Amino acid sequence: MVKFKLMLNKDKETEYLNEMAAQGYAMTGFFAGFYTFDRCRPGEYVYQVDITEGMFRVNNDYREFMWEMGVEIVCIWGMWVILRKKAAEGPFVLYTDVESTIEHYEKIKKMFKIATILELSLIVVELVGAATMENKADIGMPLGFACLLAAFVVAFIREISRVEGILRELRERTGAESPGKERKGKGLPSGFLSLGLILNGIGCLIPRAEEGGWLSILQGPAKWMLHGLALVLVIAGLVFTMRQHGE
Repeated sequence: MVKFKLMLNKDKETEYLNEMAAQGYAMTGFFAGFYTFDRCRPGEYVYQVDITEGMFRVNNDYREFMWEMGVEIVCIWGMWVILRKKAAEGPFVLYTDVESTIEHYEKIKKMFKIATILELSLIVVELVGAATMENKADIGMPLGFACLLAAFVVAFIREISRVEGILRELRERTGAESPGKERKGKGLPSGFLSLGLILNGIGCLIPRAEEGGWLSILQGPAKWMLHGLALVLVIAGLVFTMRQHGE
């Protein structure tokens, strides 16, 4: 069975994989948002999601340590590694103390910050490319990609803020940060912004239909409706973001 699901939140991803395992579906592979599941006994496996030291790889020491713990490396995607263990062998917890958990989430926050910087750099490249194009009829392609990249930037910023909230709570437990400090999150970009940017990007990327065909007649109104809906979502996202900032 194959299911498509995009998740930046590794904690929610862990919950999702364990929920599927509890229903009798063991995750066996992942590629670009597509999860592959095989049938298993309900609750046979327990999953965890970890972050690696590099891209699409783990070192031999990590592999050996997991093997000694009876943990199977299911797959590696980017900096994420998905692990599983037989539930009958006991609880599966990767980080058992506050200090190691803080280090774990610091790595995640750093990863998203780097990803945000890279995405912003690519947006600049796309916008410069759009501005310097001689044939303005083809400007939709770079603008579309810029919108899609911007949607990811909004999602990354939201995830950075979520992880920072977890880190603050953990630091409070160690006494490294005084409790009761005002939480971050006010002014956090609304998810409507990401959705609106995605729809606008899709609208820009839709290729022009051949003139005179019935597709060309329908394409114009369809694209305007898509861009209109995207504009509504972006405005709604900005309003919700400003309201949170003002609270």
